[in-house]
Amino acid sequence: MRRLAALLAVLAGGAATAQAASPPKPTLPMPLPQTGSALAVSVPATAGARRVTLKLTMRYEMQCGWPGAGPLVVSLPAAMRVVPHSITRAVVSLDGKPPATVSVSGRVIVFTLPPRRGVTCMEIGPGALTVVFAPAAGIGNPAKAGTYRIAVRIGAHSFTARLTV
Repeated sequence: MRRLAALLAVLAGGAATAQAASPPKPTLPMPLPQTGSALAVSVPATAGARRVTLKLTMRYEMQCGWPGAGPLVVSLPAAMRVVPHSITRAVVSLDGKPPATVSVSGRVIVFTLPPRRGVTCMEIGPGALTVVFAPAAGIGNPAKAGTYRIAVRIGAHSFTARLTV
């Protein structure tokens, strides 16, 4: 009986050792950041309208509601009727504030975001970045009605906003 008890103790100890020595279960890698979603709206939304208000909203994971360091790059479709050679900071807003800088190269508009201020928190959660081009920016809708793609990139996030006119 003692031998049986000793044998069971050895076997139980061996099983515990085998369990402790087994490698941990592999964990799945962290998912890559989602590209999120984007929406484009023009007012008026009629084909051929000039000097429209163009609003782009991108939703993605942000740290404490901060959109990231940038730059923010907006590529307008070739069908856009009017894209000015320059756009002033005063006629564009990023979440209600003027960008630090704006540059235009053809149909690509690049924004430098204002620097981050204040205390940095560590919370990651859903957020939205809204870009509004005022009519004074000089952007016009495509001449033909349809749906057009506006490409937007900020940091590692890329979006395709669909503009319907």
